[in-house]
Amino acid sequence: MIREVKTNYAEEKSVLAEPVYNRQGKMIYPSGTVITVFNRMQIYMEGVQHIRIYEKMLDYQLQEVIRPEVHNKMTAQLRQLVRIRGTKPDEDRDFKLYEVKAMMSSVVEDFLGEKAVIEKLASMRSAYEYLYQHSVGVMIKSMLLGTSLGLSKMQLESLGRAAIFHDIGMLFIPLEIMKKPKLTEEEYQTIKSHPVKGYLFLKDNASLDAEILKAILEHHERWDGSGYPNQKKGHAIHENGQVIRLADTFDSMLNDRPYRKAYSVSEVHEFIMSQSGTHFNPKLVEEFKQNINPYPINTLVELNDGTSAVVTGTNAPFHTRPILTIVKGPLRGKKIDLMKTRSYTIIKTLKDPGEVSDTVD
Repeated sequence: MIREVKTNYAEEKSVLAEPVYNRQGKMIYPSGTVITVFNRMQIYMEGVQHIRIYEKMLDYQLQEVIRPEVHNKMTAQLRQLVRIRGTKPDEDRDFKLYEVKAMMSSVVEDFLGEKAVIEKLASMRSAYEYLYQHSVGVMIKSMLLGTSLGLSKMQLESLGRAAIFHDIGMLFIPLEIMKKPKLTEEEYQTIKSHPVKGYLFLKDNASLDAEILKAILEHHERWDGSGYPNQKKGHAIHENGQVIRLADTFDSMLNDRPYRKAYSVSEVHEFIMSQSGTHFNPKLVEEFKQNINPYPINTLVELNDGTSAVVTGTNAPFHTRPILTIVKGPLRGKKIDLMKTRSYTIIKTLKDPGEVSDTVD
């Protein structure tokens, strides 16, 4: 909580809620500065009679650290997803990017009121940085998939709340287990307990409705019944849990993990398509296929004849047949439309530009 006090009465270890400026208008202490005897005296000597403070650092973290970091992460993720979303440039305006971002902002504002939960998110940010970034990424991808499904604003906000909290149960898993490249069976079972741990924690500490809690509990269930914790199958799995499951896989595979390197968008695309009807609801996979482009513009690829090329255009919704410019080989510089030239197929993405020795002028 923020309160205004006389400068000379500000308690040590309280935290500045606003920057402090000297007589020349230069900032001498930014918000977040911990009050000491020395800086309190300097602020007073600069003629600043009153300052606004948080009583403790945690209050500052909750209001001033988490909020901008979540928003910054949202902006970065949205830029990435605009790039890989399966639309032509002139169709991007239909994406309603700002409306989606505004709804995400609403979700963030709402959970800032859940102090016990935010304390956990603050812990997540400092000790479990990947989880923190992953949670925001999954929220964004879930809500974007939700827009493709035609969910209402209220439904999207419910989905966003479930997605941002989906892995909060991982905070109850020992860090040394989470960082291991290879788990024992017992450690794997410990990891698998996180949906239940998160569900129980949020049930006792947050004002979330039963539908949100159910989606969090069921985000690791699989369409064919082989998931956990309750081996639910098909439409028995909460719809938002199904969406989060796919978004979770998508975000996780795009990032480095202790036991593997990140996959390319095309590799993730192929994996998710291959799991239609097993891990994922086929309807969701179809929406994913329509809206996620495995070969974004400027992606380097290798063709079936060994030729290297760069993607220069798309043929939505036929994302696996883009327009290319050859960058290596005898046809260097030639444009090829894979929708019209059926003899060529893409066999892999070239992650390292160094794999291509020639470039287009």
